[in-house]
Amino acid sequence: MINPTFSISKDDVEFFKEHGFLKLRNIFSEEFTEHMRSISTSQVAPPGDNYGSGFSKLKYDVGNDDPKILALMGDPAFSKAMTRLTETSLFFTQGLGFELEKNKSTGFPWHVGTQSFGFQRRQDQGFTIWTPLCSIDPEGQRGGMKYLSKQVLSGEFVYQHINLLPDFMKDEIAAGKELSFDDFSRLKNNLLNSPEMAKLLDHFAVEDSFEPGDALIFDKYVLHRSVPLAEGPIPSRLAYALRFSSIDARYDKRRVDALAFPRVTFNYDVGSHFNDNVGTHDGDTVYSSPHFDGTREARTLDADDVPQHV
Repeated sequence: MINPTFSISKDDVEFFKEHGFLKLRNIFSEEFTEHMRSISTSQVAPPGDNYGSGFSKLKYDVGNDDPKILALMGDPAFSKAMTRLTETSLFFTQGLGFELEKNKSTGFPWHVGTQSFGFQRRQDQGFTIWTPLCSIDPEGQRGGMKYLSKQVLSGEFVYQHINLLPDFMKDEIAAGKELSFDDFSRLKNNLLNSPEMAKLLDHFAVEDSFEPGDALIFDKYVLHRSVPLAEGPIPSRLAYALRFSSIDARYDKRRVDALAFPRVTFNYDVGSHFNDNVGTHDGDTVYSSPHFDGTREARTLDADDVPQHV
């Protein structure tokens, strides 16, 4: 699943702890990279609503129960490397595929994973491993991502901001104001994507190069955005993402309900019912959800020197 030469050093652990992200050079084997490409290609589709309109194709819940994806979690080398890096026991929650079309797609603006980690409490740990499935050259055709060190600015406050929107919009509607999707979009995105703020974030951002087999791990507080695919030989850029949570993450019913309001009101449907399905009662351990019965152990990444799962 991963290349035998891949390892995590003490410096990697310290860098990740400080900045919240780390480029994983040549982590995945050619065979596993091709499998990620295959399942993503077969499942991504044009967005059918307002969510993800910046992508030519996207899909949540790609490979959630795929045997080869789950086998990665059981790979001792992968499990040891990831739990050493994050310093916690983890479980795999969800896979996603994203495609950018050359000279057309804009992707996502500056954001954090308020949707993908919307089922858990703000303080709970969450991580993404993002794998571009073609070469990324920031000096050439680009098409990768930009991301910001948490030492520059942590995105934790965005999780607080997103919870303010439903009550505000409900009060505005109750007062007789007509709100549209554009109103919601401005409220959601302009915190980070006003011309002035976006320029500031871009100035301090990192944009790495990648080759097939490379990946990027980042925690849920790292601000990041898509970089459009410019003119060049690659017609589209496909990427596959793996989401992980710490095994002690708790279900946040208020956050799930907050995300449901714009979905119903403005047709802002992420195309995944994951957040609704992994918990019922506020404070439940997500890892113990019946949603994972039958695959729970296969999803788990444990290591001897970090807390074990409950």
